[in-house]
Amino acid sequence: MKRLFCTVLAFVALACCAAASAQDASPSKVTRMIVVYPAGGGADLLARTLGDSITRQSGQRLIVENRAGASGMIGTTACKNAAPDGYTYCLVLSDVVTIHPHVFKKITYDAEKDLVPVASVADFAVVLAANSTVPVKDMKELAAYSRANKDKVNWGSFGVASSSHLMLARLNESLDGSVTHVPYQGVPQLISALLNKEIDVSLLIYGQVAQYLDKGQMKVLGVMGTRRAPMLPDVPTFVEQGLNFAPVLWYGVFAPAGTPPLAVERMNKLVNQALEDAAVRKVLETQGFFAAPSTPTAFGERAAQDRNSWGPIARSLNLSLD
Repeated sequence: MKRLFCTVLAFVALACCAAASAQDASPSKVTRMIVVYPAGGGADLLARTLGDSITRQSGQRLIVENRAGASGMIGTTACKNAAPDGYTYCLVLSDVVTIHPHVFKKITYDAEKDLVPVASVADFAVVLAANSTVPVKDMKELAAYSRANKDKVNWGSFGVASSSHLMLARLNESLDGSVTHVPYQGVPQLISALLNKEIDVSLLIYGQVAQYLDKGQMKVLGVMGTRRAPMLPDVPTFVEQGLNFAPVLWYGVFAPAGTPPLAVERMNKLVNQALEDAAVRKVLETQGFFAAPSTPTAFGERAAQDRNSWGPIARSLNLSLD
């Protein structure tokens, strides 16, 4: 009898563990995806399209919550502070976990300890766009033009300590420091300045400038990275134009530290499956993104490597912001 009782207890315990594992692997509550940027932007559109696809795949409802402000740090902190129960994730730009830790003195999260890498989503087709009146057509001509007009060529970025600012600093070395940095509060203001010819050039995502390229209001001098953009097959990359600098910006999904591994693995698989969805692919293409599926481990390694790569550039600028 005692042996039978122990056997029954063992089966009950095993069943409880299996039920708990099933709950971790297949959430029953609404899943929340915090987008750390305003509604209506590229990140918001991407997150909502992913969410719709994930809901269709799994039957698990995923809602998007916009928590914008402080260069993405408000939403990222909200993600960090959420219960690590597998029901909260956040979609962030690579800046948030690779650049901000180097430049913000009062950053409210530890990118390595407070967040768990879940899924790589998309890489960007970043282009060097110029207003229509700048008399150059590629990086070589920009270098010559900027040297001939030292300190008169203005380069706009979407904020101090942003990836566009740090990339400018690196590229400016190749241009003999002859370009002047002009920071703006965000992409809309930056695009307006470029259209109004207040600045000469800027680094932007293809999807942000496509309509202006079609109208002849802007032109592209080069594509950042190591591969040409499918939507701009005739525009050479920076590497092809002789610049040994090819960083890639990306969007990725993170979760609060302590989130169950089964939940992380499940969300990773759902995101990777969504990246094969035709509706998601269409959004990626129109925005100038490349699908970048990965495992949580590989994504974490990439984030760490990028964080280490941006550190020396940030320190060279002596950036230290509150």
